[in-house]
Amino acid sequence: MARRSTLKDLNDFLTQNPNTIELDDVKSKEDFLKKTPSKLVSVENVASKANDIKSKKLNLDIADIAEILHEKAKKEGKSFTELWLKIIEEGAKKDPLLKNTSVFKTIRTINQTTFNVAMEGITKLIKSRG
Repeated sequence: MARRSTLKDLNDFLTQNPNTIELDDVKSKEDFLKKTPSKLVSVENVASKANDIKSKKLNLDIADIAEILHEKAKKEGKSFTELWLKIIEEGAKKDPLLKNTSVFKTIRTINQTTFNVAMEGITKLIKSRG
């Protein structure tokens, strides 16, 4: 594959088409706008898209959120409860009172109990083989 010499190609283009790009110094905004090309590119309104996304998020049902959470848990190979606990922890950053709720404590206890039961099972398995 031949190597491209971009600067050489650009130089050749500018030499062959001297009026395509004006190389004069620009002193003001008006001078710049009078240059060619003179049309501005149309740009999508980003603010309206951001508002659409925000309104879609606010219109989600609890069932939709649960479905999204189940899909994310499946994709990441984690449990629904583990991700739910992370959501509560993130919520507690915005609302410190959430950290002291019984739901948070219950989920944390369930998570810890599950871990302890698994560790006990593994320990018994190792002992029975050894």
